[in-house]
Amino acid sequence: MRERSLDDVVIMNQEVQHISKEEVRIAMKTMKNGKVVDPDDIPVIAWRCLGEMAVEFLTRLFNAILESGRIPEEWRRSVLVLIFKNKGDVQNCSNYRGIKLISRSMKLWERVVEAMARLRRGVMISE
Repeated sequence: MRERSLDDVVIMNQEVQHISKEEVRIAMKTMKNGKVVDPDDIPVIAWRCLGEMAVEFLTRLFNAILESGRIPEEWRRSVLVLIFKNKGDVQNCSNYRGIKLISRSMKLWERVVEAMARLRRGVMISE
C-alpha cells in the first residue's frame, strides 16, 4: 500500500447535499441486532421498533451533524474487549486480539454516510 500525500487530495468546492430518509432506512436495514452492549446502550432493535419516527429523528440528527461538522463526543467513546485467540498461554498478552465496540448511533452514522455515497454513485448495498 502506497502512502498518500496532500497532492493526492482533490478539494471540491461544492455543497454537501442533505441526508435523505431513504439513506437512513438503508443504513438501519444493514445493521445487525447484536446482543453486545455498546457504549450508548441503545440497541438497534430500539431504533427499528420506532419505525418511521426513528427514521425522521435520525435524519434530522444526522443532517444537523453534517451541517455542524461535529460528531457528538459520546459517540467517540469506545470499549475495548480482549478476545483470547484459543492458542498459546492465556497469560501472554500477544495471544489476545482486541475488538473495539463503538456506539450503535456512530455505526448508524457511518452506514448512512456510506449509503449516501453509494446511492449518489448509483451503487446499492446488498443485504
